[in-house]
Amino acid sequence: MERMTRQRRALLAVLEEAGRPLTRGEWFRLAREYWPRLGTATLNRAIRDLTAEGRLIGVDFPGQKIRYELPSPSDHPHFICRGCGKVFDWDRPTPEVAIDIPAGFDVSGHEVLFYGRCPQCGPAPARK
Repeated sequence: MERMTRQRRALLAVLEEAGRPLTRGEWFRLAREYWPRLGTATLNRAIRDLTAEGRLIGVDFPGQKIRYELPSPSDHPHFICRGCGKVFDWDRPTPEVAIDIPAGFDVSGHEVLFYGRCPQCGPAPARK
């Protein structure tokens, strides 16, 4: 296991403070506010190593860039805002999905995504 450097602790703190999964670009911009000399190579190494150590999880949604979040003690649904494109963790149990699994398939998990608009974006504009 790699040692937890000051830089890695700072990167994880930025992710924790954001409170939602971040793209590499979002994470880089937020981290540079605290650490202006942060380089992309440092972030890339941290992503690789922290993921390998299980301290970071990459989440990949259809049509979206990969995002990173801290491990959660339980499964949870995600919400994708159709206004700003941000992805949010919802701190509630993942709804159960009743499905008849076809023969030969072995399901090891599932992802529940909700779409809409976040409070910052407000309701969708009325259609004319």
